[in-house]
Amino acid sequence: MNTVVTTASKREYLVFDATNCGPGFSLTEHNTNVRKTSSNGVWYPCLIGNAGWSRGAHYWSVRIHDRGPSGHVQVGIVNGNTDMSANTDLATGSNGYGYYVVNGNKLAFASQIGFSQTIPRNGDVIGILLDLEELTLTYFHNGHNLGTAFGKIPINQDAIKYYPAIACYEIGCSVSMIKTIT
Repeated sequence: MNTVVTTASKREYLVFDATNCGPGFSLTEHNTNVRKTSSNGVWYPCLIGNAGWSRGAHYWSVRIHDRGPSGHVQVGIVNGNTDMSANTDLATGSNGYGYYVVNGNKLAFASQIGFSQTIPRNGDVIGILLDLEELTLTYFHNGHNLGTAFGKIPINQDAIKYYPAIACYEIGCSVSMIKTIT
């Protein structure tokens, strides 16, 4: 199944961006699947590179094919100030927000807070709704609303643009884009 972003003027496939992934990622299936192929015991992010937004409401979802040995996968957003080559998870500093697959916590500003008792397994789908009009980030698990994880997401007209992203810690983690509605 192909993932499509629909705009008024054209259709584009929403894909991972090989130039904006940390070291140790392999992209396959026309860049819709990402797998961590090497690990040196640190986090690295990977950007879903052909989409970034400063306005509107945007939904996309990913399938967790393999959580890796311990489930250390994060799904969320980062802004354009994030260094994608750095050893970092999605929530280091003030540049990103995430959902931590290993324990259901939400991540922001270099901290974790309990969010959901639902722990995604291999094969599960995580949906993400970024609403830049309401300034919220909401998560879904296999189509069920987990709730709004974050409110008051900072915007500054068109100065801050948010990008979908994932981060993996361990070798073997594998995630694919499966559906996008904008």
